[in-house]
Amino acid sequence: VGESGQKTTPVYAPTVSEKSVLIEKEIETIIDEDKPVITVIGQAFNTYIIAQMGESIFMIDKHAAHERILFNRLKAQHKVELQALLTPITANLQKDEYNAITSNLDLLLNAGFEIEDFGSSSVVVRAIPTTLIGEDIVALLSEMAESLKNTKSVQIEREENLFHTVACKAAIKAGSVTSNLEMQSLAEKVLLTKEILYCPHGRPV
Repeated sequence: VGESGQKTTPVYAPTVSEKSVLIEKEIETIIDEDKPVITVIGQAFNTYIIAQMGESIFMIDKHAAHERILFNRLKAQHKVELQALLTPITANLQKDEYNAITSNLDLLLNAGFEIEDFGSSSVVVRAIPTTLIGEDIVALLSEMAESLKNTKSVQIEREENLFHTVACKAAIKAGSVTSNLEMQSLAEKVLLTKEILYCPHGRPV
C-alpha cells in the first residue's frame, strides 16, 4: 500500500540471468541486421559476376543464380502470374506432344500457361507467364511436352519440372548485358542466403 493508502502494483525487475538472455538476444539482432558489405567489382564474359565480401572474392554464374531464385519463387507461390496474349497462339503439335499437353492442362495453368484444346493435335495458348514475354512459345510447348511425356512421377515432381523450364527460360542469359543494379541484387541474394547454391539442374551457382 502506498502513502496515499491506495494499492500499488509492484514493478517486475528481471533477474541478472534474465537480463543476460535479453542482452544476448539484442546482440544477435544487431549482428543479424549488420549484414556483410558486398561489393560488385565487375563481370567476366557477361556471364560471371565478380564480387567481394570481406576477404573473399566470388565468381557468380548469373544465369544459374537467377534461375534458382526464380525457381524458388515459383515453388513458394505454387501458381505463376499470367499475362494474357493480345493474339492467342495456335500450336500444331506432334500427337504424343498434344496428348502430354492436353492431359496436363491444370498443371500447365499453375505454371502460368492458359491453354485450350483446339482438336486435331492443336492447342491455343491464351496466356503465358509474365516473365516469358518474347520467348518462342511453340518451341517451349514442345519442350514442356517432352518433359511431361518422359516424367512418370507424381504430380508435384511434374510441376517442379515445369517450374524448372519456366525459370530457365525466364532467367538472365549468359552473355547478356546486365546492369550494375541487377548484378548487386543477384550477388546479395546469393551471398546472404544459404538457399542459392545450385541451379535447379544441379550446376553450381
